[in-house]
Amino acid sequence: MTEAVLSFDLGTGGCKAALVDGAARVVGTAFVAYDTDYPAPGRHEQRPADWWDAVVRSARELLATDAGRHDVVAVGLSGHSLAMVPVDADANPLLPVVPIWSDTRGEAAAAGYFAAAGSGSPSGAENAWYGRTGNGFPRGMYTVFKAAWLRAEHPEVAARTVRILGSKDWINARLAGVQRTDQSYASGSGAYDLATRRMLPDVLAALDLPADWWPEIVPSTAVIGHVTADAAAATGLPAGTPVVAGGVDNSCMALGAGLDRAGEAYVSLGSSNWVTVAATDPVLDPVGRPFVFDHVLPGLYISALSTFGGGSSLNWLAGVLGRDGDLDALFDEAAAAPVGADGLTCVPTLAGGTVAEGGPAVRGAFLGLDLGHTHGHLARALIEGIGFSLADAARAMLVDVPAEITATGGGARGRLMLQVLADLIGRPVSRPDAAQHGAALGAATLALLGTGAWTGTGPLRAAQHAALRVDPRPELAEEYALPRARFDAARAATRAHATATVSK
Repeated sequence: MTEAVLSFDLGTGGCKAALVDGAARVVGTAFVAYDTDYPAPGRHEQRPADWWDAVVRSARELLATDAGRHDVVAVGLSGHSLAMVPVDADANPLLPVVPIWSDTRGEAAAAGYFAAAGSGSPSGAENAWYGRTGNGFPRGMYTVFKAAWLRAEHPEVAARTVRILGSKDWINARLAGVQRTDQSYASGSGAYDLATRRMLPDVLAALDLPADWWPEIVPSTAVIGHVTADAAAATGLPAGTPVVAGGVDNSCMALGAGLDRAGEAYVSLGSSNWVTVAATDPVLDPVGRPFVFDHVLPGLYISALSTFGGGSSLNWLAGVLGRDGDLDALFDEAAAAPVGADGLTCVPTLAGGTVAEGGPAVRGAFLGLDLGHTHGHLARALIEGIGFSLADAARAMLVDVPAEITATGGGARGRLMLQVLADLIGRPVSRPDAAQHGAALGAATLALLGTGAWTGTGPLRAAQHAALRVDPRPELAEEYALPRARFDAARAATRAHATATVSK
């Protein structure tokens, strides 16, 4: 049998299991979806039990399909960031549903923390915190503030909490019986110092959070344990298989996209979208607020600007239009619509925005609707709105724009999104063969490095090839000018609407 590693990419919409061999080839995949609940504005919740069920089902499906052709020698995980899972000593979740990355329930705790820390200038305190942590998402999303919410709103649960785990760290605890995290996931906690790569005790103390709630931090390539007998019985994996710490999805996806050295960049097209660069220093800007994570590779950071309106907004539109099972046809209709969607403009931040987009209170909008617009116009306007947002992020992050931009994630499947990006960024955009497996491929790379199967990332780089490449069309620059102006005006209107809503 050929040796391979099994990686799990625990994403917002589901779990993807991937078998990756020693030549960095994805030789098999399986996907199991799970739901997100939205019980109230700002509340985005999932069930850890659903994550584990998805891991079990995807592993069993993939191993059954593989039929023993590959010998699984290690397991690696990628997990969506900023999740908060309070657990007991045996890693049993103490809440049936938990906040995921996009949940903003920590906002009240964050506001109180910065008011107390700011000596009359909360904004100055927040900028200082951002400079230490690089945590550029809206502050209420970060785990320490969600943990402070737990203490305030559920003191009986807090009293029984032994540890706060993230998404992939909780799955690792189920697989190996060990509670650990890595630098990349810890860097999204809201209490991690980018300079020292350690937790910030002063932040934890100010929020009255026990220091031992946070698991020990180990390298992303560290073997933290081995698949237990119970986990083996559930998943079909061999008992004793090494389990590697893995990393946060942003950093794993960066690695899977080929960002294994400073100066490289890519655009991710998933439930949310972002432009990411790898560097030896974090990219920090108190105005635009790029978010920063420790990379899963030592000595590097990844810095990014994002738009939260991405695949989640496209899926919402398809559902509202009754086109859930007809996405490809809907995108074909969008491609047939003209640039500017015949005057229709979309601001895609349906689930709230980044700091640069107006913050968590901002919402999306369609402006300019008339009776002549079709499903294709709606989809075209939404795709262009995503493109305008990402073009802004690229201009802010890429001082020296690479000759070609790599695009990964499920949104990179279609030509239209890549073409719009190429037109608006002014560079060719390419989709690698494994574009939809970026995070899983990054997690697999960590498993191969952690077990010594690889001594470097050369095999990953050698395996990367472009499956699709689109060139920009500079002749359309004038056609995009008016739609761009409409988008800027529409985005300003959504910000003003959000401000009025919050102040009221």
